[in-house]
Amino acid sequence: MIKLLAETPGDQDMIDKILRAFDQLRKRLEDKNRELEEYKKRHPATVGVKNGKTYDIAVPQDVKPDIMDHENPGKREPGSQEGHPGHFRIRKKPTESIRIHLDLKECPECHSPLRRKGSRSRIIEDIPVIKPDIIEYSMDRLYCTKCHRVYEPEIPDAFPNATLSLRAMITVAYFRIGMRISIENVSRMMKEVFGIHVSEGEIQNILSQLSNALGDEYTRLLDSIRESSYRHMDSTSWRIDGDNYNLWTFLTETEAIFHISRGNGHDVPMEVLGEHNGTDVHDRHSAFETLAKETGNNQQYCWSHIICDAKELEQFYGEEGSGIKRSIQSVYDEAKGFHGHGTMDDVENLYHRLVFLLDTDYENARSRKFVKNLLKRKKEWLFRFVIDPDVEATNNRAERALRPSVIYRKISGGSRSDRGADIYTKIFSVYYTSKLRGKSFITDTSSVIKRSAKPG
Repeated sequence: MIKLLAETPGDQDMIDKILRAFDQLRKRLEDKNRELEEYKKRHPATVGVKNGKTYDIAVPQDVKPDIMDHENPGKREPGSQEGHPGHFRIRKKPTESIRIHLDLKECPECHSPLRRKGSRSRIIEDIPVIKPDIIEYSMDRLYCTKCHRVYEPEIPDAFPNATLSLRAMITVAYFRIGMRISIENVSRMMKEVFGIHVSEGEIQNILSQLSNALGDEYTRLLDSIRESSYRHMDSTSWRIDGDNYNLWTFLTETEAIFHISRGNGHDVPMEVLGEHNGTDVHDRHSAFETLAKETGNNQQYCWSHIICDAKELEQFYGEEGSGIKRSIQSVYDEAKGFHGHGTMDDVENLYHRLVFLLDTDYENARSRKFVKNLLKRKKEWLFRFVIDPDVEATNNRAERALRPSVIYRKISGGSRSDRGADIYTKIFSVYYTSKLRGKSFITDTSSVIKRSAKPG
């Protein structure tokens, strides 16, 4: 830099002001460059955003290998990964055997004579042509001459005045809610696959009837979650008629409920769960922190979120972030080794080791803030899973439960009314519970309705 020489004291003051302004400008440029680098890492060159939605950008063939090597240096190989079982379709025993003969005496290419060389088997799975069963019930009607009431026998497989069976109606709900198919395509599928014509308006009515019939089951699931020794909870955004709402999930290993509300504060889980005990597993969202103060329940912070935040520090701040991530990962790996049978002394030792590894000076303010916020958490809530075998170390169960609803929201845009939102939460709660229990939604839900709802 050229050194400026002042001839008078006034000139020196002006030079000092210019140098200070230049130094401030240089610092602002350095901050902008740092923000730009973080932005580039958060928004790769192969991803674009339009109307709030991300999409992949086609990369020219000549530059794609270089970008892919840079963006995905550790891309995993296809197929089952190490430590995970493979998934494949189970071959079933044939229900029919067909013998096919080849009436060919010479080679079509060179006309040489052909000789028999054994045979081979090939198994295929076919779908028979589906035709609906049209069932007509002839029912006795008994009339009371005194109170003028008519009595008829109950039909257990249909709702009152319904033209479709219970199984057919649940199949419609399975396509719409479980498979996230649009109402128009559900109508088309019922006609082309099953030969049953169902209008779009009738589909809405079917979903409404099923929602009413599953109200008692929804309440039973909620009571089970309230009484459980632990529960996972999380929320995501939702839309009702274009307005912003929130979709919540509360679940255990075998039950799940979903709830849509306007707010995203602690008052929502307080209203839904009411008086409940046990351990709440969550992602450190501020609403859950306030919920803990209100209920006094034990908590378990999600270690997947903690490690992901540390990975982000590693991505942006190099070795400083890598050191934080390695320290957290090592303590977490040690904590998992107790398999829920540790003691409070083990929790104390784990927490002291975490403090020993992380409590140091960091150059970046974001690293300091992350470590400070982590270490001020209650140690018994960081390591509840160490002393309680029922509690999981992560909130992945709730994250997975919300994922289908996020896809549904992107396809349908959410719900059109409060009634539509209520229908979705009740049916999807029963659907996802059936999935958790490893049961068939169509078969199991029919039994649930027959036990609780009044048949036709």
